[in-house]
Amino acid sequence: MKKQLFLSLVAALTLVGCGTTSSSSSSSSENSLPSSESSLPSSESSSAEPVKGDANWVDYAKDGDVKLALDYNGHTFYEDGVEQVELLHTIDGDTAHFTPKSGKGDTIKSRFYGIDTPESTGKVQEYGKEASNYTAEILTKAASNGTIVVSSAQEGYGLPQPDSTGSRYVSLVWVNLEKKDAPLSELYCLNLMIVQEGFSWVKNLGSMPTYEDTFYKAESQAKTYKLNLHSGKPAGLFNYGDYEDVSLLDLKKEIVANLSDPDHKNKYDNVKVRVQGTVSGFANHILYISDFFPEYDENGDQIFDENGNPVGEYAGVNIFCGMQTVLSKFTKVGTYIQLCGLALYSDSYGFQITDVSLPTIAYDENDGKVLLTPSANTEEHALHVFEYTTAELNKVVQDKNYESLYCAVKVTDPVHVGRAFKASSGMYAYFDGGDFDSFYVFNYQPHPETDPNAYWDTADKIQGHDYYVSGVLGTHVNSSGVLKIQILLRNSADLVLIEEE
Repeated sequence: MKKQLFLSLVAALTLVGCGTTSSSSSSSSENSLPSSESSLPSSESSSAEPVKGDANWVDYAKDGDVKLALDYNGHTFYEDGVEQVELLHTIDGDTAHFTPKSGKGDTIKSRFYGIDTPESTGKVQEYGKEASNYTAEILTKAASNGTIVVSSAQEGYGLPQPDSTGSRYVSLVWVNLEKKDAPLSELYCLNLMIVQEGFSWVKNLGSMPTYEDTFYKAESQAKTYKLNLHSGKPAGLFNYGDYEDVSLLDLKKEIVANLSDPDHKNKYDNVKVRVQGTVSGFANHILYISDFFPEYDENGDQIFDENGNPVGEYAGVNIFCGMQTVLSKFTKVGTYIQLCGLALYSDSYGFQITDVSLPTIAYDENDGKVLLTPSANTEEHALHVFEYTTAELNKVVQDKNYESLYCAVKVTDPVHVGRAFKASSGMYAYFDGGDFDSFYVFNYQPHPETDPNAYWDTADKIQGHDYYVSGVLGTHVNSSGVLKIQILLRNSADLVLIEEE
């Protein structure tokens, strides 16, 4: 998920301060586990007993029967189903991406086994953000100071099995917050910790029946102590308010201010907004919209330059649609639409709009609507495509120019792909002589010199050729934390091979 032009929505992790988990046996142990009761916003137990940490409280994650039985030393996730990993980024309360420490295999996209936290990305539910923050807090601490191990939901060593999506692995995540290369006896199950803190329900434990009893005991205890989503109280980070009309330009100004000053507080973060814009692209569950905002003089008259062109600014944003099926009427480039959603900062994908409803028929004012079809959208809100030569786009990158942020772009001269890299999320193509690269998730197109049914879906087939490139201009923070400008390709028409003579 990537942001348009230097919209450096950093692919990092949501960090919230943490405290320690109280336990009847040891409330201040050397490797105490963070609790939601410290600085994480949460609903505390009522004044009536029981109170978390009392004599009846059981720390199931530390003292229970859920232990990792498979030695991770010398083993890899993709061959044996268990491996020590590095944190790439968290997604929400029960999903995170990891990098195998061995370097063998692509990113491990983990869907946490046995739990189901409230949603906080494509759809936003009460306590979803709190759960996401808690998971990010634990994993960030373990990544910085301790150990993270990921194991497949299976009793012994063996090839891990993907979930129903085919791209994620149902996983158990084991952490130690203070010790590097921690032994098995000092690794604790994050899945269980999340349940114990009242951030998740227990779900689908059939693959690991030996863990079932402990997970349900932890869930029952969280209900008894009325923790977080079991508290019956409003979630502190959930927006219960109404939608407010906000322009894309207003959103852009806040994003740019944040880029100039990382400490700037985006006033639209966690605000329900209603926006309008023209579709500039749709790919990988993300809808991109943009629009032009003319300038006016003190008399309210529109300003034009010496050539009669309107003076103003373009602005855009990306909308994460989640896993819902998005109808083509909302995704056709050039369609002018209105939608309502939650403007939210994501540590993985930056500032975006999420939790949108795009139904077949709009039943209320909060559902997405098509305001103008592409054939009707020919004047005020017509799609603008920024055209750059490679040199011009390089200058945009170097100057940190935000003019085409989230907008449609086209490179007018050929670019040469000197290197390509295929990750589990898609293909990255790096251009010789360009300060920008590209990213796409689709199979490219039949190779003209081979079987027409063979797709250019590997790096060696993509690199070494010249192309014309179009797409939506966005950003990507690589694994080293460096911000890169990308052209986000929408379909195979955005990557046109220039056939060698």
